Amino acid sequence: MTPVVQLDAVSREFAGTAAVRELDLTVRRGEFTALLGPSGCGKTTTLRMIAGFLEPTAGRILLEGEDATRLPPERRNIGMVFQSYALFPHMTVEKNVAFGLKMRGIADGELRTRTGEALELVGLSHLAGRKPKQLSGGQQQRIALARAIAVRPSVLLLDEPLSNLDARLRIQMRQELARIQKETGLTAILVTHDQEEALELADSMVILDQGTVAQQGAPREVFRAPANRFVAEFLGYENFVELPDGRTVTIRPEHVEVLTPESTDSTPSDGTTVDAVLTAVRFRGTDCVVTAVSQGRTVLATSSDFELRSGRQVRVHLPAAHTIDLPRTKQELPTS
Repeated sequence: MTPVVQLDAVSREFAGTAAVRELDLTVRRGEFTALLGPSGCGKTTTLRMIAGFLEPTAGRILLEGEDATRLPPERRNIGMVFQSYALFPHMTVEKNVAFGLKMRGIADGELRTRTGEALELVGLSHLAGRKPKQLSGGQQQRIALARAIAVRPSVLLLDEPLSNLDARLRIQMRQELARIQKETGLTAILVTHDQEEALELADSMVILDQGTVAQQGAPREVFRAPANRFVAEFLGYENFVELPDGRTVTIRPEHVEVLTPESTDSTPSDGTTVDAVLTAVRFRGTDCVVTAVSQGRTVLATSSDFELRSGRQVRVHLPAAHTIDLPRTKQELPTS
């Protein structure tokens, strides 16, 4: 099956500085792909090139198998939802949703039908006559989504669409976005810096680092097996421990076990256990965050033992099932 979007060695420079470097990306029909990474990694530049707002310095962009590298945005069958919603304040909700259809010359009868279907899909048909300023942030975001869906795009581009919402509403909108994408079968590409958002929504996660792909795969695979330290740090792994055999491993704090004489009378046989001293214990409701130091190495852990106190001698256990070996970087490789 022909990919809906394909980037072939795409690069983009600004004043001689590469924002995206020889990027290869394939997005299949019906797939929800998330581009994520820290600020400046090239994710928004990539999305803008797919939309046609920027031209690549090198490489090709294929849409539905056709070369669209130099096509202007209006000639690409793209729907886009911006971070700022970009609604027209003087238009009603209905007219905002119908705007893209009108620009495409859709006949009035079909225009009304498709506008109504899009509003029904986002659950806002009853607000069709209102103006954007009369809507909440979440409602405005759903209207922007309805407008993009109404044109029946080959691919829906989402540029950090939930970042302006408060935490609770952001979670609700994630669920709505997932529902709508599954119901419509839309191919979607989401740009976000929020790993939880990507993990929840995406079929495929692409983590970018300085304009190149650091790792790509199913969210569960990427999360459970980061390819390198950059990916691990971005995904929230905080422990990077060099073991006596020279390996460097990473493990999430929730998987580290803090052992006291009261909690166990034996040393676990799997993984690695080291003697340590607690240097900080921070209560956070359902558990506490523990900082332990062993031979100069700091290890973070979470624990439900609220009797732990700073200065206490403990043992820290890194279970083998949860430790992930990280490849050495070029700087860490021994020289001959």
